[in-house]
Amino acid sequence: MHADARRANPCSFALRWTARLLVLAALLALVDCGAAQPMTPIGFAACSGDGRTPFRAVSADGVVYRVRREPNPGAAPLAFWKEALAARMRAAGYTVLAEGTLSDAGTAPGTLLDLVAPRGTRDQGYLVGLFVRDETLVIVEAAGERAALDARRSALLAAIHTSRF
Repeated sequence: MHADARRANPCSFALRWTARLLVLAALLALVDCGAAQPMTPIGFAACSGDGRTPFRAVSADGVVYRVRREPNPGAAPLAFWKEALAARMRAAGYTVLAEGTLSDAGTAPGTLLDLVAPRGTRDQGYLVGLFVRDETLVIVEAAGERAALDARRSALLAAIHTSRF
């Protein structure tokens, strides 16, 4: 019966198959978007990150890891955001210990700021990575007591390097 329908109306048959291929392509694109989720650092448990809220993970010693996206009005370059972030954090009482380059699994260039601020008898550490994606700014943050953050640093950087933002 189907063979007769194909011979009777080959255009309709081709349109149905084209529509099915388009639906399949859309589904594959959605699956690929899911693969773009940040990687959870080793030693952390993911808390959220359903696509509508920022991705968050926490370690047993209280280090918090977060990935969020913000609008990049005017598609400002990475150098602008690096300078603006460093100035903002200095004004908030943080000391910039180091600045460096960063890349994700897609080899997109990024920047990393390593910051510290006094908090009672212990210092608070803060790592901030920035990636610019045209009109989107990807902010990767990790914060916690400085000694705990330093102990988790390699796992945090590995998660950033293996994620696609």
